[in-house]
Amino acid sequence: MKHLILILACLAAWLTSSAQTAENPYPDFLEEVFMDMDFSENLATPKVPKEAKPGVAARMKSIAETFSKRLPEAMRSVIGTRLERDNEVFVVTYPADELFNPNDTLLSKYADRSLQELIPLMKDPYLFKVVYSVSCDNTGSETYQGELTDTRMNSLYDWVWKMIDANKIPEEMIIIPESLAASRPVADNLTRENRRKNRRIEFYFIPGPKLIEEASGKK
Repeated sequence: MKHLILILACLAAWLTSSAQTAENPYPDFLEEVFMDMDFSENLATPKVPKEAKPGVAARMKSIAETFSKRLPEAMRSVIGTRLERDNEVFVVTYPADELFNPNDTLLSKYADRSLQELIPLMKDPYLFKVVYSVSCDNTGSETYQGELTDTRMNSLYDWVWKMIDANKIPEEMIIIPESLAASRPVADNLTRENRRKNRRIEFYFIPGPKLIEEASGKK
């Protein structure tokens, strides 16, 4: 009887493990792992093996070009794109005014239309890890800056979950939010135009395990 119970217990454990593998073919690619990382660590992870680097860079360059061409003409001068980390990471930049009214923390009524452009990049949860950051200029106290970007970060996360509930983004998609306040300016804050540049939301599309495998020729 004890042998039968042991066999049944082993079988149950195997079935549980198989189910987990079926749900996530990359068991080390877990949101809780990345949630504990700081911003810089998240942008550097997962690392791309040397043999996959050329393929990943070529794939990301193609993705960036396709995204830019697909943007409506009116948005092309507003939404910025670039490649980072030796062309391994694709970045989409929204001016804060494109998504939020000045000093407001709720998404504007026009924000959803702009954010929908990201949805085609978030269909397969294993192609990318997504990190989005919210930044502001240095106007006001550090407390105000932190509260502003924290609350805007949460408003964007609410939008993400709205898209998940609508089955537009898979629940397994790893999306890491970051509130950076005024800690990472792209320009000094001495002019109105530079302060506008610093008020931004950036989405980083970091190659996931499936994209890395495909780029290395393993699949």
